[in-house]
Amino acid sequence: MTLGLGPRFGLRRGRRAADWYEQGYALEESDPVAAAAAYERAIAGLPDLADAHNNLGRLLHEMGDVVAAEGHYRLALCAHGELALYWFNLGVALEDQARVAEAIACYERALALDATFADAHFNLARLLERAGGVHGAVRHLARYRALTRPLQHGTQR
Repeated sequence: MTLGLGPRFGLRRGRRAADWYEQGYALEESDPVAAAAAYERAIAGLPDLADAHNNLGRLLHEMGDVVAAEGHYRLALCAHGELALYWFNLGVALEDQARVAEAIACYERALALDATFADAHFNLARLLERAGGVHGAVRHLARYRALTRPLQHGTQR
C-alpha cells in the first residue's frame, strides 16, 4: 500500500554561523534583543567566533547584564586574545563591577597590544588618578589628548 506522498524533498542546509553573525550586526541599532539572539545562534554554530562573543557581550552590557557581558568578553579573549578591543571591553565591564585593579590590568593589556587606543588611555588615566598614581595618570591623559587632537592643516609634527 502506498500513501501517495509524492517525491521526497532534498536535504536543506542550515544557516551558517557567519550568516547569523551578519544578521546580528545588521540588527544592533534597530532591535538589540533580536541582534543578541542572532549572535547566540552564531555562537551555537561556531563557539569560538570571537567577534560574536564580543558583540553579544557589548549588547548585554548595554542592557545592564554586566556579569553575562564579562563572560562573553572572556570567551572572545579565549578565542582571540591578542585584540586590544576585547581587553578594553573586559576592562569596562570589570570597572562597572568596581573591580578596579582588574580593570587597570585589562586597560594596560589593551595598550600593550595597541598603544594608539585612545579610550584605553583615557580610562586608565582616570582609574590611576583615583588610585593616587598621578604620574601615570598624567602620562596616559597626555597620550589620550595627543591621539584625539584634530590634525591642524598646514602644520607638521
